[in-house]
Amino acid sequence: MSATQLAAVTPWTVNAIRKMVARRLLKRGVHYFQPLGRRREVVFKWSAIVGMIEQQPGVMEEADSGATLRPRRAVGMDVEQATASFERLLS
Repeated sequence: MSATQLAAVTPWTVNAIRKMVARRLLKRGVHYFQPLGRRREVVFKWSAIVGMIEQQPGVMEEADSGATLRPRRAVGMDVEQATASFERLLS
């Protein structure tokens, strides 16, 4: 799915998604792929995005520096509703 499609089924904007990629909150090879090279369109993996969203608040993640830990923020989103919206986009 593209960033536009992901923005349509999540509370995130396309700009917010791009920032999450740039900040490495969404990881290449896990949450997204670039099958045609680094300067081409990013393709997001829905199951990995759902997995990230469904993680419970308070789970710790490494900060970009790798030295400190911070609590992961809760994302207020209905995953089932988003999945249904995603499936409608595909059909």
